[in-house]
Amino acid sequence: MRKTLLTGCVLVLAMATLAAAQPGPKLGVGAFAGLNFPALQDDQSQGMEYGFRGRVGFGSLFVVEPYVSFVKWGEPDPAGDVDLGIDGSKVTSFGIEAMLGNLPGVRGFAPFFFAGFGSYKVENEDTGYEGSKLGWSAGLGVGFGLSPQISLDVRGRAMIAPQEEGGSKKGLGVIAGINYSLGGE
Repeated sequence: MRKTLLTGCVLVLAMATLAAAQPGPKLGVGAFAGLNFPALQDDQSQGMEYGFRGRVGFGSLFVVEPYVSFVKWGEPDPAGDVDLGIDGSKVTSFGIEAMLGNLPGVRGFAPFFFAGFGSYKVENEDTGYEGSKLGWSAGLGVGFGLSPQISLDVRGRAMIAPQEEGGSKKGLGVIAGINYSLGGE
């Protein structure tokens, strides 16, 4: 499943690159970084999130974004006076998100909604835990088209990564990104 999803993401990015000079979909690439806060989990604290995405815009409002994201949560807060002595988990994900709004290569202010799914691999070296499963993400954001080629965006993103033994890892992220459009208006 993971290889199939990765192959799909690579193919979408390759097609986007080849089609950049052709009329039709608006194409772009981007990078993002921000903070991720574990939700409903006492065994982690906030950490950094960063990643990369491709962007393929269809019509006037629909965008598909294949992405890869890396999260490193911090050490858990001490339980009473006891320091647990473990680092936070690492979450590596790749998948596809669909967005309504914020088309690549368009100037101005654009609010948007997005939702998607992907493969989430959770690892913790201190506890020896490693698991990978299909999860999902969703959120809201706002884009700022500075020129036909450059745009910025800010997003609030929720993710749920189910675990093999049951339960899930949940995170709420606040990320900012910069995007480059391969086309223009």
